[in-house]
Amino acid sequence: MKHIKGIIFDLDGTLVTSSLDFIAIKQEIGCPDHADVLAFVNSLPMHEQQKAMEVIHHHEMQDAHTSEWIPSAQSFVQKCSEKLIPMAIVTRNSHHPTRVKVARNAIPIQHIVTRETSKPKPDPTALLNLAAQFQLPVASVLMVGDYKYDLQAGRNAKMPTCLVNFDTLPDYAHLADYTFEHFDNLHRAMF
Repeated sequence: MKHIKGIIFDLDGTLVTSSLDFIAIKQEIGCPDHADVLAFVNSLPMHEQQKAMEVIHHHEMQDAHTSEWIPSAQSFVQKCSEKLIPMAIVTRNSHHPTRVKVARNAIPIQHIVTRETSKPKPDPTALLNLAAQFQLPVASVLMVGDYKYDLQAGRNAKMPTCLVNFDTLPDYAHLADYTFEHFDNLHRAMF
């Protein structure tokens, strides 16, 4: 992994814990179980979109105030910072809850992209823009996440992908170029 010169992280479930209950959110806004929440909201009439986004925002804010670093993520980010590896966060969360999580956990990452500032993952736009800002080829920027949207976004951007934080390999693990049960293993592989 010595070819990795920049890292883009997902936020929830990757760097920090998340207690978001997507089943409850979907029930509250009338989203089918199999549907993506954000795609469903975008398909609603404008007046219903606002109500649905208020529900989602409420859940995200509650979650933001209880978030904590994922074990070993903080030391990994600190090591990347010491090594001057450019880092960013790309999250499907909205701006304010994301800022609360970053401030609450003192996450030292300046480049943060939320769903208001770019198309949400698995769209690769945010990842490609960040690689350009880092002035790095996409092949040397690692997309690190815990869910299929993170890995799909990395694949769509033609970046190497890394799955972290799992007990058993999920059915989307094949989308990852690297798999590490926790950040300690990723840390050893990188440094």
